[in-house]
Amino acid sequence: MATLIAFYLFFVAACLLLYVLNQVLSGKEELVSLHNFFIAGLIIFQVSGAGLSIISGDTGHFHPAEIDSTSVKYAMILSVFIVIYLCTHKMSTAFIDRRFERRSGMKTSYSPIGIMVIAGSIIGFGIVSQYLLVYIPVLGPGFYKIAYGMYAIGAGLAAWVAAPRLWNPFFLFLAIFMILVSLVLTFAQNFGRRDLLGVVLAVLWALYFSHWRSLGFRKVFMRMSVVSFAGLILLALVTSARSGDFRDQTAMENISTLKSASASDGLADVFYGQRAGLNSMWLIETRPDSHPYDTLHSIRLFVTLPIPRATWPGKPDALGITMPTKEIKVRGKPPEWNIGPGLVGHIANDNPYLAIWMYPIILGFTIRFFDRAVVWFSTNPFVVLPMGAAIGQFIAMPRGELGSFYFLAILNIVSSFVIMKSISWVLTQIGWVKAEPGGWDESWEIENAYQDGDGQWVYDETYGDGYDDESSVQSRAPMES
Repeated sequence: MATLIAFYLFFVAACLLLYVLNQVLSGKEELVSLHNFFIAGLIIFQVSGAGLSIISGDTGHFHPAEIDSTSVKYAMILSVFIVIYLCTHKMSTAFIDRRFERRSGMKTSYSPIGIMVIAGSIIGFGIVSQYLLVYIPVLGPGFYKIAYGMYAIGAGLAAWVAAPRLWNPFFLFLAIFMILVSLVLTFAQNFGRRDLLGVVLAVLWALYFSHWRSLGFRKVFMRMSVVSFAGLILLALVTSARSGDFRDQTAMENISTLKSASASDGLADVFYGQRAGLNSMWLIETRPDSHPYDTLHSIRLFVTLPIPRATWPGKPDALGITMPTKEIKVRGKPPEWNIGPGLVGHIANDNPYLAIWMYPIILGFTIRFFDRAVVWFSTNPFVVLPMGAAIGQFIAMPRGELGSFYFLAILNIVSSFVIMKSISWVLTQIGWVKAEPGGWDESWEIENAYQDGDGQWVYDETYGDGYDDESSVQSRAPMES
């Protein structure tokens, strides 16, 4: 039975890929969107990854005892989640568009060099946050998390300027320098991979919305494939090389460990979903018989995460930490070692009778809200790039920890928007950059053009007034002016 479920999961993965491709080619969804990244994470960590674990006989610390019957329950919960998520995502579009259509105009613009100055200042603020503001009582941990979002935003802004100006060596090399600095900074005393992934994906996000989006599907797909492959290899190397020492080492010491890393081992770990599927099945087996439901644990973790543990020692712990430390007590691992319970595992732990419909509705609406904001403000980097800073969190949500990653995604988006606006305002007041009324620059004419079915360029002047299945994504976004 388990083998049959594995092939069913492969079938579900193929259906999700075809669904995304159909949405993109029909113009109903951007090729680059939080929705598509979330689906990619869902496929890797809960669909195809779980199928590979089952069919290969993969085992781990949390291997289910009755995999035949448990895999059936797993597939049922996963299928229900996917259906509710996709329906919520689709049905919330018109409601969200009505909230954006009257607020999509641009008020100020900056020159390319001005945006570069803002990008450099944001990276500088990230450095200050990581090495100085982190010592502020109570607020310090928050600044530490914000710092990595600033590196992603700074790198993304630099890529935003350089993408349509690759012929200009000044902007090209300045952008490359800022991106490399941001990548190096994410290696400093950092065990996680989402921050590194966040910088890579923020650059990809910026390249797409700044310029590639106007080039047509084939050219965009080829360019994205190259950047994505490079990012995947880097992620695989880090996955293979990282250890508990990463938190105590400098950036160059952590980077030097990549010399002995195995890309093939890292890729295998990634494509097997880091056993998140098996972990979810183990949780299905153990709830509620050997361990009671922890009702809506992920929501409670999201709400209480900002509260310092020093002031509330009994606040909820992450499930990915309590599983290996309190339930089976895994030995021989570094203190910061944790596992991915998987999205299905969170549902099973958090009382599936409530979580099975609440979590996909919350995620479906949230992701659609942010994606539609990007479409309506697609030529405004101050709206587009904060969403890009949270991509790593949305990809990782299907692996877990769901409550923590959802909180960090919201924190990255909100803090990035506020800090970008604040820094640009300060730089404008002291005269380092100059703000002008109106659109960003002439490039918006290119960015709001698209190719019709005959390959002809169409300059779009449509102001969207809601969701229309037959219209293209570009025609549902207003023209910046």
